[in-house]
Amino acid sequence: MSFLNWKKETRIFEPADYTADEVRQLFNVAAGDLIGIIIARQIVAYNGSGTDAILEFGDSGDIDRFMDAGEIDETTGGATGSFVRCAGASGGGYVLYRNHLFTAEDTIDVIFTANTAGTRNAGRTEFTLYKARVRP
Repeated sequence: MSFLNWKKETRIFEPADYTADEVRQLFNVAAGDLIGIIIARQIVAYNGSGTDAILEFGDSGDIDRFMDAGEIDETTGGATGSFVRCAGASGGGYVLYRNHLFTAEDTIDVIFTANTAGTRNAGRTEFTLYKARVRP
């Protein structure tokens, strides 16, 4: 009997400039990497007086493959902060199967849309994913 060995990887995202939108690569993936469960945790809340900050999590083929806007509450952090199992955008494969097989080298990126006004502070979000190496 074969077993699939999952490797846990964690990265913390804090925007370089809270007043500017940003795309940042957090994880590298190779062809044959299977992505399983992804957990996002809002450690420090993003705030301001305009439209709330928005986080999405995806790759070059689909910017919200793993986490769509609205899945996590970006404005609540700390001990009572938002803590979610990422689902991904509706209609995508990850939301249906809870895994994604990469067939080419890529990166998994966080897409940050900044709050639009007022006195703003940079929040901090932790992303934890489970990745297994398979040889299709």
